Order: sequence, then C-alpha cells, then structure tokens
Amino acid sequence: MRRALLVLLALAGTARADTITLGMFAPSAPFPSTAARVELATRLGEHVGKAVGGTGSGRVYARAGDFAGAVKKGEVAVALVDAAFLAGTGGYTVIAASPSQTWQLVVRGAQKIGDLRGRRVLVPANGGHETDFVLNVLLGGEVPRDFFAKIEAAPDTAAAVAALNLGKADAAVVPVGTDLPAGVTTLFSLPAVAGPALVTYGSLTATQRAQVVAALASWKGDATIASLAPSSGDPVRAITRRFSIAPKRGPFAVPGARLVVGELVEGRTLAIERTPPTAFVVTPSK
Repeated sequence: MRRALLVLLALAGTARADTITLGMFAPSAPFPSTAARVELATRLGEHVGKAVGGTGSGRVYARAGDFAGAVKKGEVAVALVDAAFLAGTGGYTVIAASPSQTWQLVVRGAQKIGDLRGRRVLVPANGGHETDFVLNVLLGGEVPRDFFAKIEAAPDTAAAVAALNLGKADAAVVPVGTDLPAGVTTLFSLPAVAGPALVTYGSLTATQRAQVVAALASWKGDATIASLAPSSGDPVRAITRRFSIAPKRGPFAVPGARLVVGELVEGRTLAIERTPPTAFVVTPSK
C-alpha cells in the first residue's frame, strides 16, 4: 500500500514538472488587441510544453508586480518579456529573442521637440525605468531630465496611444508599427532596441532549455512577434548599460607650447655669484 502511494506521488510530481506555464509581460509589443496578445501567449505556451514532452499554457500579465510575484512563487517557468523590463531585473536566462524594435515619438499637434517642453509623455510600462528608458536609452541623454513635465508609464502601447488621442497626454514613446489614430503623427524616429525576449527561470533544466530552443525553429508567431531566434543576454545587457549616461564635459584645450632653451636664455647674462669662504666658517667661542 505504501509503495503504491509513493508511485502515485512520483507520477503526480512528474506530471507537474511536465506542465509548463509560459508567462507574458510585454507591454511594449504593439498587439492590436488584448485577445491577440492572449492568443500568442497561449500558442507559444503550448508549443513550449510540447517541446519538453508535456503540456503548456500561456498567461498574460498586465502589471510588472503581478508578473514578478508569479516568478517568485515559481508559477512561471518560461516567459516572453520586454527587454527593457529584463534590463532592470535578474534571475533569468535569455534563450531567444524577437527582432529588435525601432521606436518613435508620436504627438498630437506638436511640430518640433521644443513644443513638448513641460509636457506630459507616456511610455509602455517597464517596471519603473520609464524615465531612464526614454531619456537615456532612446534619447541618448541629449534632453535634460527636467525638459518634460512628466514621463509616465502606460499599461501598454495601445493604452499609451489611446490616452494621447484623448488628450490625456501630449506625446507618447512607442514602437514603430503601432496603429496610430487620425491626428496622431510621428514627430521623429528613435533608435532600435532589443524586442521581447524568451527567458527561463530556475525550474527548467539545461536539457529542457535546449529542447525549447530547438523547437522555436518550427514556431510561427503573428504580425506583432513573427519569430523567436536563439539569443544570449547581450541585447538586454546593452539596455542596462544605457540606462545611465556618463556626464558630458566640455572640451579640454591644451596649448601647443614649444619651448626652446636658446630662446629662454637669449639676451641674458648668466652668472653665478661667488660666496666668500669665510661665510661658511664659524668663529670658535672663547
């Protein structure tokens, strides 16, 4: 009886181990709808589960805190996560990445960057690094930190554009490819950075990670995230380095001085005054 119970417990443990939950926290990905976001997460979760010989499911997280909590509890083994969020966290292994994203500054009515001084800007949430992401990663530190009145997090790219369209913000920083409503235009393009990356957490073995990577070759995404290719963590680390910008200093001018000894002594009479020897003699006291 006891042996049968142990066998049942072992089988149950194996079943749990082969059931993979794929989490998605990628607010920047410009999905046309929440349904499209959920559909991609579900298909990718099922594909990953099959790759390790089990079953899989997908779960979309709308808030950074909820996603971080699920990871801490061990509820998520694999996740598709915005690179900007990963750049400010740790405890994961990057195994694949989507194509890099080119960003843009979109506005409603503004004609130049100067028109946005003292204005409110929205950007998809990335876990608290929104200001550094906009000013340092995308704008390269060229805009002072007090230029905008506020840089605030929006739940996702679609929400940022919708708020801008309703007049609740003056500009938004979103990836190229986002559907823009009438009246919202691109002021200028911004640099490309790493797109959402596929990462694993501690519960997956090295063998399982290799199985997932191999299976990605046959996975087909959608118009927003078309594919995932094997990758290291270098693109994410590049964002981490750009979160901080070294202070800029003005040029240091060094005069081109050329000194010649002959010019220093020309027209001068040099002589060493002789000191009488008696100056070095002390008269003995009587």
